[in-house]
Amino acid sequence: MKQLLILLLLLPMSEKTVIDFNSSKPNDWMIINDTVMGGRSDASIEITGDSVVFTGTVSLQNNGGFVSYRSPFQKFDFSDYNGIEIKYKSTGRRFSLQLDTNRRWWLPNYKHHFENNSNEWVVARLPFEDFQKYQIGKDTGKKMTSSKLDEVIRVGIILLDKKEGPFELEVDYISLY
Repeated sequence: MKQLLILLLLLPMSEKTVIDFNSSKPNDWMIINDTVMGGRSDASIEITGDSVVFTGTVSLQNNGGFVSYRSPFQKFDFSDYNGIEIKYKSTGRRFSLQLDTNRRWWLPNYKHHFENNSNEWVVARLPFEDFQKYQIGKDTGKKMTSSKLDEVIRVGIILLDKKEGPFELEVDYISLY
């Protein structure tokens, strides 16, 4: 499994969706940082033979404060699954897995936070029923409903903890369960 970065993309949803980053198009996913709104955060990715490493520095200058790594817009149908599993290690920041159901950034999206301070591999299961609804970065207090599971059009990892400084997240895989 070390040779796979499983990314919820492109294949029929009859079983866990598997994409081998080494054989697919890793440039399909893109980094989107606060620089799109004038911020100064910086991020990069490195695709290794075993994982993808997302690193950089979050800056709060010019009202900045987020970095993200996101799939292209496309149709996902997660209605046959209970959630997302991610194997990762990090250096102590609180990341989120984000699911978008609309292209407009100001309309609601759904996030599930995950963090790890040990810099050792952890497997986290993120049930869809625990994804929180956010609008313009603010938690609405509502959860994702099962009716939204077939409306997802983008999957991403976002760091939005509004803390300045370096970060590193290494992901071995992301899969559906």
